[in-house]
Amino acid sequence: MNATPHSILPSPRESLAPRAAVAMFGLLLLAYAVNAMDRMVFPILLVEVRGEYGFSLEAAGLQATVFAIGMGLAGLPAGRLQRMLGRKRTIVAGTVVFSLATALTTASFGFTDMVLWRVLSGVGEALQLAMIIAVASTAFPARRGVAIGSVNVAFAAGSVIGPSLGSGLLESHGTWRAPMLVFAAIGIALALAIVVLVSPRFTEVDSSASQSPHIGGADTLLSRNPLVLAAIVALFGLADFAFIGLYASYLREQLDFTPGGAGFVIGLSGLAAFASPLGGHLVDRWSPRIVLPALNLGVAASGCALFLGPGSTSWQATFSFLFGLFASSGVYVAAAGYLIKSVNSENVSRAAGLFVTCIYVAAGVAGLLFSRLVSATDWITAGMVQIVGFSVLGAVLALTLHPHLFSKTTTTQDH
Repeated sequence: MNATPHSILPSPRESLAPRAAVAMFGLLLLAYAVNAMDRMVFPILLVEVRGEYGFSLEAAGLQATVFAIGMGLAGLPAGRLQRMLGRKRTIVAGTVVFSLATALTTASFGFTDMVLWRVLSGVGEALQLAMIIAVASTAFPARRGVAIGSVNVAFAAGSVIGPSLGSGLLESHGTWRAPMLVFAAIGIALALAIVVLVSPRFTEVDSSASQSPHIGGADTLLSRNPLVLAAIVALFGLADFAFIGLYASYLREQLDFTPGGAGFVIGLSGLAAFASPLGGHLVDRWSPRIVLPALNLGVAASGCALFLGPGSTSWQATFSFLFGLFASSGVYVAAAGYLIKSVNSENVSRAAGLFVTCIYVAAGVAGLLFSRLVSATDWITAGMVQIVGFSVLGAVLALTLHPHLFSKTTTTQDH
């Protein structure tokens, strides 16, 4: 039998001091935050990119979202790559690929090669994200949900910092290339820091050998619970990314919001992602047959309020925040956490890759599907079908899960 990166480690995870483990995890989260910074700043730079390259609005919009294709394609292969390289090296590789693709975007000759670099940036982000989720799950086995929620907090932080920092770099240097190159340089620096400062004893730990070992869980992704959760994740991706991609257009075109007003309302949904550890706490404490239906119905109720309620700023802002709370801090974190818990310790990385693939393949088509529904019907009907309806369907599917087959730690039990 060939040795895996897990089996050749000289020391177990518990030999690391808790503060050292948290510091290493923080460095990984910082690297992921840089990805969020680039993802959120690039749409702001599209005006300058369009002006230089003469892209149409549709072509520029594709450049802003095509990264999702790369993420969807690379999610599942990330688990296989981890078996060859180990999690640490896969995280480093993903960070380097993302950073180099970001830098190469600034050297694009035209539409085709820019699409290639944006897709490649998504590939790098998928490798990085899948392995960081896997590390969060195995390095902190008794608090897997909270650790996974912290990954989403890192994304939220990058989403807040990126547009502000990127806009400042754009204004001070007079070119859209400046923020892209700065973010790429930061990514390379963080990849080198991970190589030097993050120990394989932290990233490659096998949770079955930890102080709170995992027991149980499916031995294949083709088992009932992982497949049901994969479907729930895909439905959530179709609903959530429809909101992310086109809710701003609904506010401006249907409710006559100003650009600033729409930005304020949407920003509140992103702000809610800072509550992600609370969603993770639910994963650590409660059954998926309780948590996932409740959170999905919360998304559905918020969607109903947004599309059926009044168009006032106060109303839309309130339910935009609640939508983000139930979606970003709720279903996103819970679905990832439960998918990890649905498999045994040997399949954690593959489950993390499956999560990335399911949500970002759905993200890649969510906007197209929603826009076609709007064209065929109207905004309200489209919202009720794709955002509300898919969320309700996800809640129903969650009721078919078998919690007793999920992996558990020897020190925790689901309620």
